[in-house]
Amino acid sequence: MHLIINWEDFLHHHWQKRPVFLKKAISHFINPVSPEELEKLVIEKALESQLIQRNHGKYQLVHKPFNGYASLGQRNWSLRVEAINHWHRGAEEFLALFRVFPDWVKEELTVVFSVPGGGIAPQTEPSDVLVIQGMGRSRWRVGDRWSSPVFDYGQNDFSEAIVDEELSSGDMLYIPKGFPHEATSSEAALSYCLHFWTDNSLRMIRNWTESLSDENHRGIEYAPSPDLLLRDDPTEILPQDITALQDMMSQFLVQKREHLETWFVQEMSQTSYELPKAPAAKVYSVSQVQILLQQGNPLHRLMGLRMLHFGNRYFVNGESLDSDHADAWNILARHRTIDGHMLYQVIDNSGFMAQLTLLINKGYWYF
Repeated sequence: MHLIINWEDFLHHHWQKRPVFLKKAISHFINPVSPEELEKLVIEKALESQLIQRNHGKYQLVHKPFNGYASLGQRNWSLRVEAINHWHRGAEEFLALFRVFPDWVKEELTVVFSVPGGGIAPQTEPSDVLVIQGMGRSRWRVGDRWSSPVFDYGQNDFSEAIVDEELSSGDMLYIPKGFPHEATSSEAALSYCLHFWTDNSLRMIRNWTESLSDENHRGIEYAPSPDLLLRDDPTEILPQDITALQDMMSQFLVQKREHLETWFVQEMSQTSYELPKAPAAKVYSVSQVQILLQQGNPLHRLMGLRMLHFGNRYFVNGESLDSDHADAWNILARHRTIDGHMLYQVIDNSGFMAQLTLLINKGYWYF
């Protein structure tokens, strides 16, 4: 599979601006997951999923355990499974096509399996979404962000669509956050929805300042300067009082820039979805890990695990790593599977190998 997209043109003209339909954006498309694999995963792993039924044009969430496709009939339902890239190796490898975007902005990959008449109810998303059509065909309609109402799930419709296209295998649709959309399948179909990270500034400020408090950082003691004290009306707060207060807060932010950097990369190295457990394995010693790597045994990263860095400060799932070995950590961050040859420069370094062994024993990597 290959992406056929001019990313610079896409980002300049469409990103967070307008929806766009990209015909055959992926050549030689191969479905990363099959409907049968999806059914098995949801049942055996109890994955976070939604069963959606469509009756007389209205969508309803089914609030009962999913027990397989057999009892659902041949029409008018769909199964939506979140964070499939945490649980299926093919889905995780499929996301590698999109590493043109930073790892930290890609939130998760949702897959929707629909039978004829099933699909996605009219809704708006709080984040930008790339929809990639796999098997089958689905008709997607996107309304305008400003002229359409906010929906209660599946209970409303939008009368006019600015995008109305039937997607087939390898087609892609970009929907910026806030644009209402819906989809209906004309045959058994798989749609893959890549969601991008978004957050609220107030929530981020609150979380960051809480982390400062937890680490006993001292704020800047504030008192009005002499040129702010004398005034004709002692009951009035003047604009310059607020400006001085804002300047003080900005000064504090600048002073804590390094902590902000560390906090943000630490936060973003953690996923909001549950991580799977690594295959059961014994507890390794440092020498055992060295031998396994020297013998050429591949070391796999846990699906869904995030590893990010700012400069030479690396974090994996919120945990800080030794910055003395940034080059080696960069290899582990950039590759899902590694072998001993890739780490030949540090394979005899006891400090690095001790920390890598600890991460392996936590289940973050496995042989």
